[in-house]
Amino acid sequence: MLQGETLRLLLIEDDEDDYLILRELLADVPNQHFRLDWVAHYEDGLARGLSREHDVLLVDYRLGADSGLALIGDLNARGVQIPMILLTGLADSELDARAIELGASDYLVKGEFSGPMLARSIRYARDRAQINNRLIDSEARYRLLFESNPEPMWVFGRDNIRFLAVNDATVKLLGYSRAELLGMSILDIRSEEEKKRFVELYPRLRDGDLTGRMGVWSYIRKDGSLFHAEVHAHPFEYMGGPAYLALALDVTGKFRAEAALEQKQQAFHQLLEDSRDALLVVDSRGDVHYANKSAERLFLGRPDCSPVALPHDGPVRFESRLTLADGDQIELEVQRSPTEWNGQSMELISLRDISRRKRQDEQLRLLKRGLEVSIDGVVIVDAMQPDMPIIYANAAFSTLTGYAEEEILGRNCRFLQGDDLQQPALNEVRSAIGGLRDVQVVLRNYRKDGSMFWNELYVAPVPDDNGVVTHFIGVQNDLTEQKTYEQELAHSASHDRLTGLVSRQILEDRLRQSGEMVQRYKRKMAVLFVDLDSFKPINDSLGHTTGDQVLIQVARRLESAVRPGDTVARMGGDEFIVLLPDLAHAEDVIIVVDRIMDQIARPFDVDGVPLQLTCSIGITLSGDKVNDDPLQLIQQADLAMYKAKQHGRNDYQWYTDDLTQRVHERLILRGDLQQAIELGQFELYYQPQVAVHNGQMCGFEALLRWNHPERGMISPSIFIPMAEATGQIIALSEWVFKRACRDAVMLCTKLTEGAAVAINVSPLHFQRSSFVAFIQRMLDDSGLDPQCLELEVTEGLLLNNIEDAIDTLQELKDKGIKIAIDDFGTGFSSLNYLKRLPIDKVKIDKAFIDDVNEDGRDAAIVQSIISLAHNLQLTVIAEGVETDEQLAFLAKHDCDEIQGYLFARPMPFGDLIRWISQWRQRPEGRL
Repeated sequence: MLQGETLRLLLIEDDEDDYLILRELLADVPNQHFRLDWVAHYEDGLARGLSREHDVLLVDYRLGADSGLALIGDLNARGVQIPMILLTGLADSELDARAIELGASDYLVKGEFSGPMLARSIRYARDRAQINNRLIDSEARYRLLFESNPEPMWVFGRDNIRFLAVNDATVKLLGYSRAELLGMSILDIRSEEEKKRFVELYPRLRDGDLTGRMGVWSYIRKDGSLFHAEVHAHPFEYMGGPAYLALALDVTGKFRAEAALEQKQQAFHQLLEDSRDALLVVDSRGDVHYANKSAERLFLGRPDCSPVALPHDGPVRFESRLTLADGDQIELEVQRSPTEWNGQSMELISLRDISRRKRQDEQLRLLKRGLEVSIDGVVIVDAMQPDMPIIYANAAFSTLTGYAEEEILGRNCRFLQGDDLQQPALNEVRSAIGGLRDVQVVLRNYRKDGSMFWNELYVAPVPDDNGVVTHFIGVQNDLTEQKTYEQELAHSASHDRLTGLVSRQILEDRLRQSGEMVQRYKRKMAVLFVDLDSFKPINDSLGHTTGDQVLIQVARRLESAVRPGDTVARMGGDEFIVLLPDLAHAEDVIIVVDRIMDQIARPFDVDGVPLQLTCSIGITLSGDKVNDDPLQLIQQADLAMYKAKQHGRNDYQWYTDDLTQRVHERLILRGDLQQAIELGQFELYYQPQVAVHNGQMCGFEALLRWNHPERGMISPSIFIPMAEATGQIIALSEWVFKRACRDAVMLCTKLTEGAAVAINVSPLHFQRSSFVAFIQRMLDDSGLDPQCLELEVTEGLLLNNIEDAIDTLQELKDKGIKIAIDDFGTGFSSLNYLKRLPIDKVKIDKAFIDDVNEDGRDAAIVQSIISLAHNLQLTVIAEGVETDEQLAFLAKHDCDEIQGYLFARPMPFGDLIRWISQWRQRPEGRL
């Protein structure tokens, strides 16, 4: 305590008398100054202690209902380093020990100490705290130097050579955690050789005789990699025991550099020996200091010879002629370069025999001249290079292609093909090149200006003396004029000269081909006979030139009205034939007919003269069995066209037979369907869905039924596809959702809690951008909980745009609506997309259930679907369950839910309510 210094004391005491006593005791202490503050409560003492405004705290053992010991422990736990003295009314050794353990500096019994004794205790507590703080600061500084050192440092015991401390750099370098290292010895990071070396050194380390640089040691990291370090170590006392402080300087890079240098030197020497060129190292006088094997062979085994005939100054690279010892002369390419050999400045002379190359150059000069004057395009490519670049092209090649020489050299010949890469002849060229044989083909190539030319190409391999193909030579001949003439002849023979439409011959060929396809794949085929109404007056009044222009425009409009695979032909005059092969439904013809009539009815403009036309169309369809002569369809369509003329023109008529009658019936059914939608002739039936494990109802599938007033019940397989094709499905779908959501409120909230109503989703409706909003509106209008609605979508629905479909399903899923894949296994079934679909359930199609007990393949498929779905956390429901055997199989293989005639047929809503009541009366847990 400094002279004149005033110590600030805080007394935490609930008895004011004790405060007054202490103040008087401190006032009587000579030459010392104290300022005593007083608080009476635990909370006040804690707050003042945390403010750290005082030098010493005096804490009473009893603070009303609180404990002074607890206050001391609380302050220490919060990091308060102020010395604290515990005051108590009774002497107690256990209390004394407890106080010191909690962080008190001293322990005093009230009434047993004087003012000087109290002052001495205060001074002692304060001085000891300062000393401890300085020690802590000093230790922290040294630990900071140790921990923050960028070089690896560690402390190990001299007696047991175990790690006692490691810094972060050591942890990072070795790859072990700090905890792992502190459980290891320094031998654990050394190889077997280094362990032996350490054992030899250890006695001197143990005695502390070694200090400073310990040499270079190799260590093994945790990942098994090796590194080298220069180690410095110093003995010292650590935590009361003998230890060493080690510093490791990583010299791995230096070791690697030295090894790499040695390796490079060896590689360089080997390179000299392996070189096919003669290499000599000579000094300024021409004396040979080194000759490689090639030089020994060149000079007939005389490595000490001096190439006195070769100049040692002048050009760095030059050609020379050398007379050998046997009298032969060879042409040499000489290259000189300065080098260092055994520490002395030398010159490296490279001698390459170019005699053969000289002869080849002369031959090449003659050949090149011959190629330059050729009228055919000639190219040579290097077969030894990765992309076989062009290394030569004659002037005729540049003239033919329009490319200059510098634009040709270095490129692969395929640049002449442009984007036209699907030519069959290209495969022949690739095959011949791969097989190293000649080939002759005709290709479509493209000049620099983009124009196409027909190229008669001849390619031949060029082998070297060893038979290795090193080059290919290509000779090109322009066949464009010949090909153009042939194409014009072929087009004239197969197309109408005026309109460019296919000729009657081509039409008949395609008609026969389509007839074969109809028979093979059980599809439909239609022939339309199109005749322009009142075309003759145009020819008579405006002339045949105007009439021809109209016919050309009619041809273009007919082509725009049909599909890419359809055929339009001109029969002559103003008559045209349209062949529609591969029709799914006979009524699809009407869509094309309507487009044709709309196209023809648009005004024509010929040289500023507006003309208006209509047409009459006769339609005939192929039957289930096409006649031996499918050309009869043209005659039938012609008769139907005349019937359309008789009906006042601007009309179409069918060639009537039994099959056409069915088409008419479908057209009538289409009208009846629209009337049924308007009059509300539809009804929803429901089929229950049952949980296999407990027999509880878990849902109902809503099924649409149409009771035609004249034809009775019409199968959904008939009117649903028709509604999809005509767009009437949207109105039907909206009606189904509205009615089903209303019924579901009663089914799922009042009769069978937890169940859901499943509704089949139309692909056409689903693809509308407003579908999600429509579903939300149905839920809002009906008040149905989204958890009670399940949407069944087919795999085919996902094919058009899988990403958009996933987004739509996710929006519905986020609203709480359940999603099920209907007829699973019969459609797309892509596992890549299945894992991404936000679905809850898969529905096994009835086709797999029917023979599941008899057909091993169906059984395997059903088992696989159940296993796959469960692994994806999906529920599995099987539809079409009709027998106890099927139920037993599904239960055995852990199918979750079932639906089928075994339990109930689809029934109207009223019947369903009564059925539910009866179902509840069955024995508990039985299906």
